[in-house]
Amino acid sequence: MAFPSRTEIVDAMSNPKVCYKANELIGGSIVRKGTRIVQFPGGYATTFPFINCSGKKVAVRCWALDIGNAKQRSAAISEYLIKEQSPLPYFMNFKYVDNAILIKGVLQPVIVMDWVEGKTLKEHINENIERETFLQLAEKFKLMMGELHGKNIAHGDLQHGNIMVKDDGSLILVDYDSMYIEQLNGMADIIKGLPGYQHPMRTRNTKIHSKLDYFSELVIYLSLLIFAEKPQLWQRYYETEDLLFTKEDFVNIRNSGIHKEFCTSSNTMISNLMQKMEESLCKTDIQDLLPLEELLVDKWKKTMDTLFGDGGKVGNQPNPPEKKVYPLPDINSTLSKF
Repeated sequence: MAFPSRTEIVDAMSNPKVCYKANELIGGSIVRKGTRIVQFPGGYATTFPFINCSGKKVAVRCWALDIGNAKQRSAAISEYLIKEQSPLPYFMNFKYVDNAILIKGVLQPVIVMDWVEGKTLKEHINENIERETFLQLAEKFKLMMGELHGKNIAHGDLQHGNIMVKDDGSLILVDYDSMYIEQLNGMADIIKGLPGYQHPMRTRNTKIHSKLDYFSELVIYLSLLIFAEKPQLWQRYYETEDLLFTKEDFVNIRNSGIHKEFCTSSNTMISNLMQKMEESLCKTDIQDLLPLEELLVDKWKKTMDTLFGDGGKVGNQPNPPEKKVYPLPDINSTLSKF
């Protein structure tokens, strides 16, 4: 599949009479601000707000770079989301349209999606920098990830730009180029995500699978809890491509300023998850990671509840074990073995 340049895509989208070939485009038009065409170039594609022939605002997305099996991947995801009897509310209506637009003499596919009225995660937070905002987002995010796990789905590129907060406060995910569903099992893992959200070993992962999000969901959830604990940190990170942690933090987490400040936090949820992050970074295969809901289980309390009942308050139960200190591998040394 030959991919057009972004300039060629814009030229074709500006020429409906000649270039629009699919019913989803015919009779519609791109959105302009004055003479400027409104477009949103991304890593692999360009997205246009588009008014279809029914007057509905949608998003039209056309690839400019190869993501490997883009046609097969998107067609399968489109079919899955359309046919799913109990669709999750975290995904837009998403339709793969083959042979949709003529660009430089070649028919190209597009994705037609709902237009989401809302803001990216960072934009939403920046307008509501309050403890309660972070806590509410953390809870909504946790529930969303639990539901995705229940359906055996992974987004594959969780980061602030791909998580939208709708006008009603609900969360919705965008950009499905790295998404995993069972129908795509065994497909190559090409889009690795932003380094500040990904386990260092994601770069060595070869096939997409249902565990792609396990590390990034820990990063996002823990970051939101830390911001809730110390909202003044937000201004330091708003304009970066990370949320809170950086790829350098993951190379040696114990040297991270964030780790040093919060690993002994009086907020036990934060200190426990900081330890879980240490443990996760010891793994050399992301398939060995655990989902967020399992990381949040206090296994000691769960054992005591089972043995003694009443929240573990009955009887003379032993003291909880001391936290283990796990040796961290040399990431560069580990990577050199591949």
